[in-house]
Parts: sequence; C-alpha cells; structure tokens
Amino acid sequence: MNKFIQNLFLILFPFYPLWAWVCYSITKKNIDFVINILLISFALYFLINSNKKLPKYLLFFIIFTIYHLCSIYINNLAPPQNTNWLYFIFSDTNLFACTLLIIVENTYFNNRFITTMNRNIFIIVLISLIVSLIQIKNPLFFFNEDMDEGLVFFEEGRIPSIYSWGKQNSGGITFPILIAVLLSIYYTKKLSLFLIVFSGIIVSFLTRGRYVMISTLVALSQLFLINVKLLSKKVQWILFLTSSIIFTGFVAEKAGYNINEVIDNRILEKESGMASAKTRILSYEVFLKKFPENPWLGVGPETRDDVIKLLGGETPGIHIGYLSYLYYYGIIGSLFLFLTLYYLLKEAWLVGREYNFWGSFFGLASFCLANFTLVYFNLSEMGIIIAVIYLRHFSENPSVKYPDGL
Repeated sequence: MNKFIQNLFLILFPFYPLWAWVCYSITKKNIDFVINILLISFALYFLINSNKKLPKYLLFFIIFTIYHLCSIYINNLAPPQNTNWLYFIFSDTNLFACTLLIIVENTYFNNRFITTMNRNIFIIVLISLIVSLIQIKNPLFFFNEDMDEGLVFFEEGRIPSIYSWGKQNSGGITFPILIAVLLSIYYTKKLSLFLIVFSGIIVSFLTRGRYVMISTLVALSQLFLINVKLLSKKVQWILFLTSSIIFTGFVAEKAGYNINEVIDNRILEKESGMASAKTRILSYEVFLKKFPENPWLGVGPETRDDVIKLLGGETPGIHIGYLSYLYYYGIIGSLFLFLTLYYLLKEAWLVGREYNFWGSFFGLASFCLANFTLVYFNLSEMGIIIAVIYLRHFSENPSVKYPDGL
C-alpha cells in the first residue's frame, strides 16, 4: 500500500492544478470532492488499524474539523439549495485536509520519492512562470472563468497563472511554499536558483496580490536568514535578489505590463485611497463589537447579516483570518486550529534546525502571515500537503542526507 500511495502522491502533487483542470473539464466537479471520495477509505483504514501515534498538530486539527462540522449542523448552516449533503460534506476543505494529512502521516516517503518530488516541484514552478508570461498577452489562457470572483480577477488584470483551476487563493498560498521548498533544495545550484528566484518574483508580482508578494518575499528571505554566516555572503544574496527584481521589471515592461500602475494602484492604493487598509481597520472594529456576543462557541462558519451590514456590505466578512475564525468558532473552536498551526510550525522549526531544511518552515510561516490579510486557513492546499510530506520524510529518516536536486 505504501508504494501505491507514494506513486499516487507523485502523480497528484505538485501537478494538482493541472489535474483540477482535467477533472473540471470532464466532470464539472471540484477535484477536492473527487479525490476525497477516492481517498477517505484509506484515511479511515489508517485511523482504525495504525498503531502509530498521531502527531499533536493532526490530533488538534481532527478535533477542530469535528467541531467545525458540528458547528455547521448546530447553527443550521445547510448547504446551498442546489447542493446535496453528500457533496457538501465531502467537498469540505477541513475534512479533505484531514483525509490527506492522515494518509501522509501513515506513509513512508523514501529518498527516491523525495528526489522525484524535488524535480516535479521545479517543473511546476517553471510551468507557472510560462503560463503567467503568456497570460500577460492572453489573460484567458488557461484561466478558469467559473472560479469564484473570476470576473473580478479578469477586470482587475490579475494573472493567476495555473492556480485559477485550484481554489481562489491557491496561487497565493501554494506558490510561495513551493518556492520556499525549492530554495532549501537548490540553494547551491546557481542556474536553478536563479530560475526559482526569477519565477517567484515574476509570478507573485503578476498576481497583483500584496499578500502573494509578501508571502513570496518571506519564502525568499531564507536566502540571507538561513545557511549564511558571513556578512559578505548575505550582501551577495541581497544583491542577487535586487538584481532579480530589476531584471523582472525589465522583462515585464518589455512584455507590455504596466508596472507603475500595479505599484500605484495595487500596492500603494493611490487610486482607492488605501481602501484595503481601511477594510482591515473596519474589520477589527466590527470584531471588537460583535465577538463579545458569542465569545466561547462562535456563530458558525458564516458571516451573519448584521456583521455584513456593519462592514458596509462591501466585504463578505471580517477580513482578518484570525479574528474571523474567532468570530466563527469562538475561543474554544479557534484554540484547536491555533494549536494545530503552533505544533505544525514547531515541527517545521525542529526539522529545519536538525536537518538544515527550512523550506517547510518558511512556507508555513508565509501561510500564517497571509492570514493576517485574508481568511484562508485551508490545510488541504497543495503547498501545505507538500510541506508536511517533507516534514514526514525527515522525521522518519533520522540519518537522511540533504535532499538531492536535479
């Protein structure tokens, strides 16, 4: 079974966005639902028959998922009219994350698997770069027009690369994690390193998403925060990043992409008068007003009309992930999720310190940081699963050498 799961994961990850396109084109169904139906029996088998103790982060996440599903039922947050309960439950991102993480934690990933995964991640990052560059001239190329807020993405000139076939925020969560992992693997290989850094800067900038750019910078920061003891080496990395950014700007301008417009209107928000920052401040004020009404158990994972009204009807909910989850699940429910993140980051830190592999830590850190500016605690994201696969590999191979590159 272990060999079968390894091969399955190599097929699915990191090519998940491409499979999502294939799945949607054939079945018109979300790929998460299809994969969850196929794999949940494996997860249940491991839960029942495995003698292996669940890691703390996964134990707390399973408890959170149960709490989440109970909260939906108790607060009568039934599925939409055109959706049946079976599809609604098996499409749930938390349940899907549990399925994947249980399987990962009961699978042995050997060196051969990791070497192949390294190569596959490198390939998908290059594919992301190529698709992003094509979308500058042809925005509808490989673009999922049925995605949530797809029209907004198109009108604002955002370039989602291959990730519109995943979930709405997949590019901003998964892509920086892929970059973080690759940097931990190829940091001694100059050509590969240049392509990784160049891809990271180009793809993240073209999304026009501030949190995507910041998350990618967090991933890139390991170049001069980790593995570098000499000041001269740190200066070299800073110069390398600076020159990569300048080169990126040159390429984008030649391709007809208006960099100044992105900087002025998306990053500095000159045209909107800092609307995004004001939305976060308003979210904080509304949270302080409404959270005390249901502080312990929350109101369930849906923003109520009174909160939307206080937000001016311009946003669908409290736009700060941690505050939004406290509003949804209360102190008790949110505590299980926050403990999940704490133990996951702790494990990633220990692996980084012990094996000098910091990709998972910086990737997961970018995910946690992103949720200060959006609401997206989705542990079923491809990037999160890949980060955990590497943690699993190192924890089960105490004598492992540094992962091989290409």
